[in-house]
Amino acid sequence: MDFREPLSAAAALSSGALAGFVLTNPRNRAWAIYASDREIDRWLSSQPTGVVVALVLAVIAVAALQRSGSRRASWVVGAACALVLIGTRSAVAGASGVDTLIVLHFAKTATAGILLGAAVAAVWGRWAPQLTLVLGVAGAFVLASVQRLPRGDTEYLEPASRSTSAIGEPPMWLLLGTLVLALVSAVVAQKQFRVQRPERRTLQTALATALALALLNRLLGAWIDDHEFGEPLTVWMIIALCLVVVLVCTEVSSRLLPGIDGHFLLAATAVTAAAMPVLDDLRTPRVTTPASAVLMVGVIALALGIVLAVRVPPSLRRPHWGLALAALVPLTTAIQPDLGDDGILLLVRLFVLCTGMGFALATALPASAPVAVLGLALPFASLVFVAATTIPGSRVVLEGPHEPLRAIGVLTRDADTPSSAPVASDHLAGIAMLAVVAYCAYSIRSRRRAPEALA
Repeated sequence: MDFREPLSAAAALSSGALAGFVLTNPRNRAWAIYASDREIDRWLSSQPTGVVVALVLAVIAVAALQRSGSRRASWVVGAACALVLIGTRSAVAGASGVDTLIVLHFAKTATAGILLGAAVAAVWGRWAPQLTLVLGVAGAFVLASVQRLPRGDTEYLEPASRSTSAIGEPPMWLLLGTLVLALVSAVVAQKQFRVQRPERRTLQTALATALALALLNRLLGAWIDDHEFGEPLTVWMIIALCLVVVLVCTEVSSRLLPGIDGHFLLAATAVTAAAMPVLDDLRTPRVTTPASAVLMVGVIALALGIVLAVRVPPSLRRPHWGLALAALVPLTTAIQPDLGDDGILLLVRLFVLCTGMGFALATALPASAPVAVLGLALPFASLVFVAATTIPGSRVVLEGPHEPLRAIGVLTRDADTPSSAPVASDHLAGIAMLAVVAYCAYSIRSRRRAPEALA
């Protein structure tokens, strides 16, 4: 039995999970830091910027490593990225202020983008490792931010000199595991097995798409943020326009990609939109569901979706079936926003989402590594979707004995107050995300049926 394949699969899983953890930086509603308003504004601005930069760097890293042609070089780069992340984690404890944290944040996110690119370059074209890479990245996207404070707990509020992220630093076991697995994979890599060679047109399209979507998400997401306290009608008109612009860019880019590789870009966009209502619930302090239960259900459901994608007959191996399942999440939000926001029903929604997500991504896997890394990194940089589902119902408040104290995205609709009843924004957020999923699923299905119609 050749042990290289399962070893590469394990290295891909840990690398994807680590990169995803670093790139997960939500508008967390249960986290606050102590600093001046000006410092907090700089800190907040740096968070999404670092993530969209990582999206572009991931595609560039794949291009560079594909040109080298060496799997060993890809794993060496992955190990080096793990070392850098270990170093930044150690440096956080001694950070002297917000400026240092911002520098460390950019170092972390840039390194995570390169790590994801190295992992894709190393395993793409090999069925089992690329599936475990999808599992690691998708699992981190959905589950990394389940770290949250108990409701009403202020003892663990982090000072500004202690963290570069709203969810904290990656755990040491994940950092060390990725380092060891990448190093061992580099040692045992066989020279005769080369990485996928780059195709110039596909690479250029993927890089142009990464740049366009990164800029659009950063600028349009900030535009929505700037209207946090605007008139509801104005806010939703801006959100609708931003969603249309992002979808048009995604659609055009997917059509420029060869074959059906563009399906992966559409599938990644759709599952990101479908996940937003569940992610919004998981990140609130009022959730009492144990984190261990959330992690177990999410990982099992993602793995189940991926296994089903491999096992079902070819006639059913279509991304839109997974998207149809995942679409049940924003559909229930559109109908009854507070249904399943905690407890068993929250786990049911998570199971449905992750099963559909795993199936959709696994059945839409592209042949090209640059397209793969673009689709895997895109959910973390989808700032327009995040803003569209959080800004209309969010508030920023000042409170507490320490002045100035600024809370990041503090939830204003508390479970024990009359204002916890669903409002129009909650329904509209579900409708908006459902529309995105429906459009992407329709686009995938219509293009797959087009050759059949011509025949």
